[in-house]
Amino acid sequence: MEGIIEEEEIPTGNSGLTHVVADDEILRLGLLTVKYDEEQLRRCGDKTNQYRFEATFGVTPTTMCRIYEDLQTSTAEDTTTNPPRSMRLKGSITNLQWFLRTFYYLRKYPTEDDIDRVLKINKGWARTNIWDIIEKIQYLQFKKITWPDELGGEDIWIMTVDGTHVWMYEPGHPEFSQDSEYYSHKFNKAGVNYELGISIASSKLIWMAGPFKAGKNDLNIFTLAGLKERLLQLKKKAIGDGGYSGHQEAISSPNTHDSRPVKLFKSRALKRHEGFNGMTKSFQILRERFRHGPGKIGRAFEAVAVICQYKIESEEPLWDVLVEDILKDAEEDSDSDMEDMSGDDDDEEDDEEDDEEDDEEDDDEE
Repeated sequence: MEGIIEEEEIPTGNSGLTHVVADDEILRLGLLTVKYDEEQLRRCGDKTNQYRFEATFGVTPTTMCRIYEDLQTSTAEDTTTNPPRSMRLKGSITNLQWFLRTFYYLRKYPTEDDIDRVLKINKGWARTNIWDIIEKIQYLQFKKITWPDELGGEDIWIMTVDGTHVWMYEPGHPEFSQDSEYYSHKFNKAGVNYELGISIASSKLIWMAGPFKAGKNDLNIFTLAGLKERLLQLKKKAIGDGGYSGHQEAISSPNTHDSRPVKLFKSRALKRHEGFNGMTKSFQILRERFRHGPGKIGRAFEAVAVICQYKIESEEPLWDVLVEDILKDAEEDSDSDMEDMSGDDDDEEDDEEDDEEDDEEDDDEE
């Protein structure tokens, strides 16, 4: 039955991979799911269909296949239930269709009327099954968003950190019409804040904390949510924007004392982090006002963060901060300093020669 997600008992030791799908197959099925027809697919070339797929689902077919396979082999469990509930997705054509609809939902964030019009499915089934798969994707964070061992080696700066806000409907308050703790200065409306940390060396998301009420600023989250303490234990530092000033023992911000190479390094690292934040907002569920309650916003954000981690690995890597032009600038600065010193020596030699000539002229006159 298409409307219900197929569940299964997971035997101990079973890898769980029961439905392997090729890139071209998932591309075709994905476009058919959002109501392109076979004639439209045949009439257009591979490049056009690839563009349609990425515009509709936010990822390439290759990335989609990887996530689908990892869901089938997931060992994550929801331990808040008794007994714990497996977060594994049984591989089947029915579940693959719901998996595709879930990506469409995250990417486009349609209303229930849009779901009825575009996907032609029961809104009640959609409401239940889509959020069930969002939760399963969310739980892949325990596989994909992890703190590496020996992070940074001998480097002092090991990561960038920044907060990103998600706009949401004003939550209810027992006394007032608005809850000031949810106020987001970025939207001038209610929202939540997530703290994200990206490794400088691997260019991957390695830290995620939230959701916090948007009234709690980035610095408060950094000092209280555990990241500062972890960095101090490791004797490492993060790089953050000017909002993190005052905690130089754990986080460094751009400042006027930075040399040119350090200034460029910090700038590139922070801009790269902004690029990841922008990648998450390419999914409309995080870009538009979140229409569901606070209880679901964490599920949606973390699922999108997991998807973006797959995108980085499979199709859209973040640029490398440690690039040759930074080293070149450092060498040029050093060479420039040497030239200045050499120029000073030449000036001193010229002055000495002029003094000797003046002395000789004085002797001749005498």
